[in-house]
Amino acid sequence: MLWGLLFGVLGATSATAGSLGGTVTDGSGNPIPGARVVVVEARRSAITDSAGRYLFINLPGGRYAVSFAAIGFRPVVRTVVVAGDRHVTLDVEMAGALVELSEIQVTASPQATTTLSSPQPISVVGVEALAEVPRLNLASALENLPGLRNLSTGAGIGKPVIRGLTSSRVLVLSDGQRVESQSWGDEHAPNLDPEDAERVEVIRGPASVLYGSEALGGVVNVVSRPLPEAIGRDPFMNAVVGLSYSSSGRQPEGTLRVEGARAGLGLRGSLTGRRLERTNTPDGPLFNSGSESLGGQLAVGLRGSRGSGHVSYARRRERIEIYEDPDEAPGATPYQQVTDDRLQFEATIPLGASHLDFGAAAQRNDRREFEQAGIAEPALVLTSTSVSGDVRFHHAPLGRVGGIVGLAASRSRLTIGGEEALVPANTATQVGVFLYESAELGRFSLSGGVRLDWRGLDVESNAALGASAQRRDYSSVTGNAGAVYRLSPLLALVANIGRGYRAPTAFDLFANGVHEGTARFERGDSTLGNETSLNTDIALRLQAATISAEIGAFVNSIDGFIYPNPTGATDSASGFRIFDITQGDARLTGFEAAAEWHPVGPLHLRTSVDYVRGTNRTLDQPLAFIPPLRLTWGARLELGGGGGGAMRELWLSVSGETNARQERADPEDFSPPGYTLLNIGMGTTIEMGARSLVLSAQVRNALNRRYISFMNRYKFYAADSFYALDPGRDLVLSARLSL
Repeated sequence: MLWGLLFGVLGATSATAGSLGGTVTDGSGNPIPGARVVVVEARRSAITDSAGRYLFINLPGGRYAVSFAAIGFRPVVRTVVVAGDRHVTLDVEMAGALVELSEIQVTASPQATTTLSSPQPISVVGVEALAEVPRLNLASALENLPGLRNLSTGAGIGKPVIRGLTSSRVLVLSDGQRVESQSWGDEHAPNLDPEDAERVEVIRGPASVLYGSEALGGVVNVVSRPLPEAIGRDPFMNAVVGLSYSSSGRQPEGTLRVEGARAGLGLRGSLTGRRLERTNTPDGPLFNSGSESLGGQLAVGLRGSRGSGHVSYARRRERIEIYEDPDEAPGATPYQQVTDDRLQFEATIPLGASHLDFGAAAQRNDRREFEQAGIAEPALVLTSTSVSGDVRFHHAPLGRVGGIVGLAASRSRLTIGGEEALVPANTATQVGVFLYESAELGRFSLSGGVRLDWRGLDVESNAALGASAQRRDYSSVTGNAGAVYRLSPLLALVANIGRGYRAPTAFDLFANGVHEGTARFERGDSTLGNETSLNTDIALRLQAATISAEIGAFVNSIDGFIYPNPTGATDSASGFRIFDITQGDARLTGFEAAAEWHPVGPLHLRTSVDYVRGTNRTLDQPLAFIPPLRLTWGARLELGGGGGGAMRELWLSVSGETNARQERADPEDFSPPGYTLLNIGMGTTIEMGARSLVLSAQVRNALNRRYISFMNRYKFYAADSFYALDPGRDLVLSARLSL
């Protein structure tokens, strides 16, 4: 049905189309071959030829952001209007830069921008950087970014933490659509694999104007690779095969991706599997700590003179073992089995100099928790079925002002099964309308928006939890305003103030019993209201030829902050302490700084430092699981193959991080000692005609340091000074062949 609609809407038989082309040169007027040019809204890309020329034909009329990127040059984003069947020439001059900068970001504002001119603090991780970090889960692939951490339950479960906030305060998206992973649970992680991503964009701070509830702390958007197209070219097909092996845990991983195109029709299929036998630590392997996953994606898209669109289906199945406290449950073998199915549709339809974006997704997330291996019946079954969608009208420029008017809606139903009861079955419905505008005024870039949200929660009766059938309604008005002042073409001062919100979850409202994930007896409060935040950011950004840097600070004040408060009583049946979920006021303040410097061409030096201070102002005590001060650093030497040989590049790297001890811990929290880790690596790219082979070898925690992260929930397990440590020395070998 969706595919038939796609052909009907985007058919190229009765609409005129124009073309866009030009030449990309350097500061001396020399052509830049191999530059990547992307027409963002049309999802089309091209590579400049030996003369630096590019051309897009059969391009629908409309207003587009066009990004230009090339190795050794600063990225450029330009706006262009294509009308009727005319040809538009857009020549671009790119300034040289040894630093590697992100091409574009599309998550933090209605129009694509560079990271230098983004109105909000944002981090972008590209495909090459993703290939060099652990990818057991989404959070582990992002945890080295400034302001980002991984709230982990061993190696298999990871939840993104942004400036000290996580779970249902951080919204995870797939190509702009909400991903439902039951994030309210401490052991419920996003079921997205970064393997198929072109990049991951992270907003550090509230983004409720564009994304509504749950974006109070920030947003993680996994942006998939654009589907290929062959408009004006011969049909083609190619493939990528990737293999890797990790010595710690004896973890093999394999990926196969096949894609091709004929005219405006593009296809892609991918399959990724990995298996972790166990987590090896400097003190030996952790019992019952393995995991395995198998996932894949099929996508098909069409580009025509009336617009573009695509449909994708992704499925991922995981089995995750959970190590239990050896004091309380020695030899226990609990595990989770999670199956996630997601169908997604996107389309863009030009309307003169305006255009409409449509997005929709349907998802089924089935989570089964087993108390012991070999038992067929799960102790708990949580199944969420959700649909979401949005319509965004990008209006034609009104003078220097451009922006969007949007409508977003979602509906998610959670059903429960098994002997345990955490939450009552419920259905959550959300609707939001928003307006977001931006303007270029000389050296100033101004942006601002406002949003009105409504959320309804229909709860079914549950005798075990003492919950009666009822309905709860919530509403909120959020807004933000940002300014970028370019002190020079290379230096920008950025300020942003934003209001975010989060409606309470069914768990916050109706929990009433033992929660094995936190080893507590937790009681919800059905009268809880919204969390609302007011966040202020200020930053200075520099992007020059040999150095890029950013330093910024933030203050995030949250009213109605929801947290578990110990009552001092103990549940007689379970022996667990009783916690009441309540509300108060909280404040998080901190800073982030990062820099990359190239003192000479082949040498890359990187460093970052981040810190956040979280305080429960109602109780006048620190918040739980607030990450400590961290310093990261790295050096990478890149050497060309030279001599006309097949080896295109050889690189060597050394990197590390130092995490201080958290001296401001919540009374219920625990602070392990600080630690420093060292990583080393090397790799090469070998060209074999039209094929390329990328080989790498890395040693993580090269000194086999005995440590446990403050953000690892296993840190509470202690018996005779034995801790469930984080992984020890790990040799990772990988090979990726492009066919």
